[in-house]
Amino acid sequence: MIIKDPKINKNFYLCVHGHFYQPPRENPWLEIIELQKSAAPYHDWNDRITRECYGPNTRGRLHGKEGRIKKLINNYEYMSFDFGPTLLSWLEISHPWIYSQILAADKTGQKKYNGHGNALAQVYNHIILPLASSRDKLTQIRWGLADFKYRFGRNAEGMWLSETAVDMETLKLMADEGIRFTILSPSQAQAIRPIKPDEGASPGRISDNEENPFPWMDVTGERIDPTRPYRVLLNGRSGRFIDVFFYDGPLSRSIAYEKILTSGEALLGRINNILDNRKDSTSILSIATDGESYGHHFKFGEMALSWLFDQIEKEGKIRLINFGYFLELFPPQYEVKIIDNSSWSCAHGVERWRSDCGCNVGGKKEWNQKWRAPLRDGLTWLSSELSLIFENRATMLLKDPWEARDDYIDLILDESGRDSFIERHSIRKLKEDEKTEILCLLESQRMSLYMFTSCGWFFDDISGIEPIQILMYASRAIDLVRRWSIKDLEKMLMDFLARAASNDPSYVNGARIYEMMVKPSRISPAYAVAHYAIASLINDVNAQIYPFSEMVFPVKQNHYEREGIKATLGEVKVIEKRTGKEARKRYLAIRETGKEFVCVTGNASATDYELVYEEIAKSFSESSENLITAFSMMTDDTVYYSLGDLIPDARLGVINALAHSFYNRIKTSTEAYKGHLKEFINLLYLTRERPPSFTNNLFRVLLADKFTYLLISDKEERQINFKEFLNLQDFFQSDSDYDSPGDRRVQSFLREIMSEPSFKDKARDFLSRNLKSFTVSKKIVLIENMINFLKLHISLGIGMDLWECQNIFYDNYQISGFKKSDDSLTIPMIKELGSLLGFLIEDK
Repeated sequence: MIIKDPKINKNFYLCVHGHFYQPPRENPWLEIIELQKSAAPYHDWNDRITRECYGPNTRGRLHGKEGRIKKLINNYEYMSFDFGPTLLSWLEISHPWIYSQILAADKTGQKKYNGHGNALAQVYNHIILPLASSRDKLTQIRWGLADFKYRFGRNAEGMWLSETAVDMETLKLMADEGIRFTILSPSQAQAIRPIKPDEGASPGRISDNEENPFPWMDVTGERIDPTRPYRVLLNGRSGRFIDVFFYDGPLSRSIAYEKILTSGEALLGRINNILDNRKDSTSILSIATDGESYGHHFKFGEMALSWLFDQIEKEGKIRLINFGYFLELFPPQYEVKIIDNSSWSCAHGVERWRSDCGCNVGGKKEWNQKWRAPLRDGLTWLSSELSLIFENRATMLLKDPWEARDDYIDLILDESGRDSFIERHSIRKLKEDEKTEILCLLESQRMSLYMFTSCGWFFDDISGIEPIQILMYASRAIDLVRRWSIKDLEKMLMDFLARAASNDPSYVNGARIYEMMVKPSRISPAYAVAHYAIASLINDVNAQIYPFSEMVFPVKQNHYEREGIKATLGEVKVIEKRTGKEARKRYLAIRETGKEFVCVTGNASATDYELVYEEIAKSFSESSENLITAFSMMTDDTVYYSLGDLIPDARLGVINALAHSFYNRIKTSTEAYKGHLKEFINLLYLTRERPPSFTNNLFRVLLADKFTYLLISDKEERQINFKEFLNLQDFFQSDSDYDSPGDRRVQSFLREIMSEPSFKDKARDFLSRNLKSFTVSKKIVLIENMINFLKLHISLGIGMDLWECQNIFYDNYQISGFKKSDDSLTIPMIKELGSLLGFLIEDK
């Protein structure tokens, strides 16, 4: 029976679904993403794709006259979407505003669609479920649902399967966990026939035991009609069921792989053509692609999507809807058989994730993917070994180890509940070392699941960053259980990897890649201490070596210094974030003029700290050359590190700290001769002579320093005279106009300074900070400063990233009453600011 909504008169519905996902990229020893140079100019690929896709879709630009922005919309409010839980956890910390807009879009969807939100859950870390054990399938589903409820505040109705890879066991487990529907490719449908569910059947169950009289119709080869939902009966006529939407294959592929997103009108035309052929019945056109199509794979793709949504709502011929609401209005009238072990991205089912099936991303023709099988075999073997260790050890401490693993998602989401979690699952009151053991075992299981993240097999060679990442998880898992394993798990895994030949001769095989790329990623307690110790040699650098400052905690510390050399002796505790595992270490770090920073670490138990301190003090006063020798003789298990051994982020942190220290010394020196400098500049203008070229560097430093000071100053409610930077003679004070030609050298210097990435960041922050302040204080001087700053940029022909500032301006202009101000002076200035930010500001 079709349920009609009296408010709905249209027969045509459109649901655009975006699958937003990135594999977990964190170093598993650190729980942070390290610098990824391939993502330049961004820090890492999550950062880059956030700026190109996830962020832009929260405020899609609609342009009007002269290419100016007339409207911003949150695309997530108009579409169905799923976000990878590991991606959302990263966004929550790294980009909280974008994260909040994604959650808010689901709330808006609930209001628009009778309580049905736009968000779907996702299999937790994107493993291929048909290739997983039943136990791993269940944990992945339960973790995905728990993460969804934690973030969106409701139970998920639908769940996205990684690569839409499906089998009947997976669908049964999903239905048992309360999931109502999923989305599949039309190529995954095998046969259909009509159904007649009893009106009195309970949700998710059919009570009619009679044999279905309708014959099955073969729909293989994408011959299924994707404009209606279908039902999969999981245990015959009287069993559980789950509903399925099949997306439109040709249209979805056009979005994902062709250039249809270059024109929103072309996309709408295709949609209309499809629905026009369905005038005889209620139809839903489902589009499903990687969400990264909208802005990352296709630049400005999010704007085509925004235009589409805006135009559809204007025309009123098609109704935007989400899957949950459509199911409420129009339950399935057909049942479907799915093709087991099929997916949307492999023509061979699920072979892309375990064999050389021929599917690739279009790399070198002569390459093969024979490495996939031994990689899969090795990790499957390791997973089995990890499970045995987990069950054998955890059974002595936990009531039900596998139930505890399913509940471990609670600790992943909120570590503050650690004690209550252990108390709830343990068989008795545990000692501290037993609690640590439980956490290590559970972490090893998280790593065991992470090492099957689908991206590890998707691309063309085992030397890619994705296979290396899953091998890092394997290595971390081995580290976590090493003390309880009677086997050399790492060596045995390497035997599998040795059979995984790389297409790149320089990498040889997976074993060689493991040695070259995976082992150096390990962060031992000694290695963590080295980062902390070397940073201790520089003032104000600890904050720049996160997360080591959250892992390493000082117990004792002494400093030694004389001309040309500085040393630090210390004792610390190293505590792992997830497991609470603790180690006590001692270190000696040395910084000597003309030489590299060095550090030696060791165990803290060999010799009393005070004796070591006295010996180092004696050696330091006599001859610093014997410091390391003296420390090593009194310390066990010493390891030597230099600055070059640190992870790239830490090295850059140290270098930046040194650069700022050096810069501040130069600035202090020039300040002392400020009067002489002003006299020199005046002399140049009096004589009309050009200064020697070597003074250009000095002027650059002065301009950069003064400009930077104005941008980061906390005195935001005073007027800033940006005009002075256009004329060297008035470098210290000026009343010149913007149309003054100024000094070309100064303009050249400013272009260089303002084009630097770090300065652009400061400029962006300056604008956003002032605009946020204005929304609270309404002080017009803040608007004046922003206008003058933007005019300076325009006069110098420098482009800026105005995305965040545009969002703040638009939201306040539309919602908070910027344009309704009674101040006759403020309104024109607000409009001028909006125009400079690229908006179409029309008087009404």
